[in-house]
Amino acid sequence: MKTYDLLVVGAGIVGLAHAYEASKRGLKVAVVEKNSRCVGASIRNFGFITVSGQSSRDTWRRAMYSRHVWHEITQKAGIPIIHNGSWVVCNRSEAFDVAQAFLKTEMGEGCALFSSDDFSALPRLGFKNIGSLRLNQAAGLFYSPYEFRVESKEAIPQLANYLQNTIGVDFYWETEVLFIDGSFVHTSNNQFDAQKIVVCPGAELTGIAKPYIEKHDLKLCTLQMLRIKVQEGFKLPGSVMTDNSLARYLGWSELPEAKTLKERIAIEMPEYVKEGIHLIVVQSADGSLVVGDSHHYGSSENVFASDKIERLIIKLMYQVLSITEHMVIERWTGVYPVSNAFDALIEKVSPTMRVVIVSSGTGASTAFGLAKDNFDEWLG
Repeated sequence: MKTYDLLVVGAGIVGLAHAYEASKRGLKVAVVEKNSRCVGASIRNFGFITVSGQSSRDTWRRAMYSRHVWHEITQKAGIPIIHNGSWVVCNRSEAFDVAQAFLKTEMGEGCALFSSDDFSALPRLGFKNIGSLRLNQAAGLFYSPYEFRVESKEAIPQLANYLQNTIGVDFYWETEVLFIDGSFVHTSNNQFDAQKIVVCPGAELTGIAKPYIEKHDLKLCTLQMLRIKVQEGFKLPGSVMTDNSLARYLGWSELPEAKTLKERIAIEMPEYVKEGIHLIVVQSADGSLVVGDSHHYGSSENVFASDKIERLIIKLMYQVLSITEHMVIERWTGVYPVSNAFDALIEKVSPTMRVVIVSSGTGASTAFGLAKDNFDEWLG
């Protein structure tokens, strides 16, 4: 029987973040994962490390910390950053008002809002590829310098390899946890004895974590995602969003000024509200775009994609990007756990065991900060 200071169950970004933060504290760490690789939310989303727009207080603070950790890891592990910064095309005056109000908060420090009169000057200010944005109807353009993008389906395996080969974390793939008895973890392949156990189930709400989390009434959110090939030479200035994001992400949508924006979007875009669509567009190294997404909630993943939703997403993409042609080359669904009560859960099962879940779709953006908070309180 192998012994560890910390055993992490789950090799998604929340589990990997806990392994990284524990290793920094000198702990002997192992990660147990039932699949041969990460296949969940951590590789199915945008790889969009986001700070601006995160819910105020803990979530925003964790995102800011995680951003710094990601920058450290990308350099050490050789994970490419595809592009930096994020842009919100504000097509409605109400969206401009929300962005303006955001700048007055602590979270808006370092960000900028440009009116339509400023657009022509942006290249002279050092901003590249602004011509890729369709700004003829825009009231303003919000910019945040804090965001960046990694290719998540490549970055997560690279992070795991770095933890294993450089940091010294042990990984046990294709190893399912059957039950946990105190400090003993019984799996399909081995038994372990660990002083501390962190279960990071991601969207696996019916597995080993179920008895400890079912009281929280977590649901699953299914996203519809696309990879799109566009005309040769097209390049984004960074990650791109729209008015809908200002009405959805809590860091913006909880501002009093967002009320009128949400009301207008509900009137003008009822289908988008019904399907939970707000546009995010990021770019890969090969020039293709990752585009999404819709949001549907239930007790299980919706595995079937809708042509109607796809057409709505693409229509919105054309409204804000200077695209002349497109071809969908990949389609998939993402899924993550959600709660109406909290952005993240640290369930204290016992002095030796905790269950940790990001329940707001912000795992890539906040996981390192969440792991730090967990260990600061748990280990001192």
